[in-house]
Amino acid sequence: MEIATLYISAQGAKLARIGERLVARSKDGAVIHDVPFFKVRQVICFGSVEISSAAINQLIQRNIDVVYLTLSGRFKCRLSNLNEKSVITRTMQYRRSFEDSFRLQTGRAVVKGKLLNYRSWMNSRQRKGGIESAAELASINEAINLVDSAENADELMGLEGTGTRAYFEVFRRNLRQDLGFNERNRRPPRDPVNAMLSFGYTILLHKVLAAIETAGVDPFMANLHANQNGRPSLALDLMEEFRLFVVDAVVARLVNLVQVKPGDFIVTADQGVKMQPATIALLVRELQARLGACFPYARDGRKLQLQDQILRQAYHYRDVVCGDCERYSPVFFPW
Repeated sequence: MEIATLYISAQGAKLARIGERLVARSKDGAVIHDVPFFKVRQVICFGSVEISSAAINQLIQRNIDVVYLTLSGRFKCRLSNLNEKSVITRTMQYRRSFEDSFRLQTGRAVVKGKLLNYRSWMNSRQRKGGIESAAELASINEAINLVDSAENADELMGLEGTGTRAYFEVFRRNLRQDLGFNERNRRPPRDPVNAMLSFGYTILLHKVLAAIETAGVDPFMANLHANQNGRPSLALDLMEEFRLFVVDAVVARLVNLVQVKPGDFIVTADQGVKMQPATIALLVRELQARLGACFPYARDGRKLQLQDQILRQAYHYRDVVCGDCERYSPVFFPW
């Protein structure tokens, strides 16, 4: 069965249960979505969206994850049921978290997977688009070669940072519309491209977070990102390999096809940039389509939707912490 995420961005929308269906209506009463509950795995609400008590009860009973975000994509809260079958899995996970060798090995895999995906994309841009990136590729290759000799998470994060800076320089050159993007920045994003990237990463984060909880693993106990109260660090780890192929690719396409323009964004009082409501709706639709698109899954070659690959990677990580797989293998996307 297709794993579906329902995105509600219309302000003043109301979700209600009608029999075995989840129905979303705009504030003027028009039906926006009408889907059977069994097709829904996650509901993401942006801004002012109401859910009836009957709908909430049904969502809880069916273990459907509900996420509330601001209109700019900032996290507000989540409504999810407990995974009562995860005790043994999490006990194994906590034991592995005290093994420095396991955490380092997994952290290395996460960083190398991200950098290899960067390198693949940069090579394709140089080959197909004529974008010169020899210096940046050299920087990426050097970082990749140093990953296996990194002795701790700090060194790994340093290599990841070096590779990411090189990648975003080539990403900037790949954009065929000038929207003021010079480098990656956030909190607040200073240009339209960064506003879309930050928003997209938030969507991806909560997709990965829901997958991790479905697999019964603790999303707050990570290997690369530091463990902090209230931060789903494992979700940050496991989303790294998907950032480029899910979010960056969508944002670049919207910019290069001129589907977004400067007038689709607003400058905020703190000199940040946020999207107009119609731009949010467009980006959500494009991300949803991307997550539903099928690509070969690196671990067995079968064509799977990207959202299914995210779920499979969460289960793969569970198998690793439980000892059913020797080590974590990130997905690799050829371009």
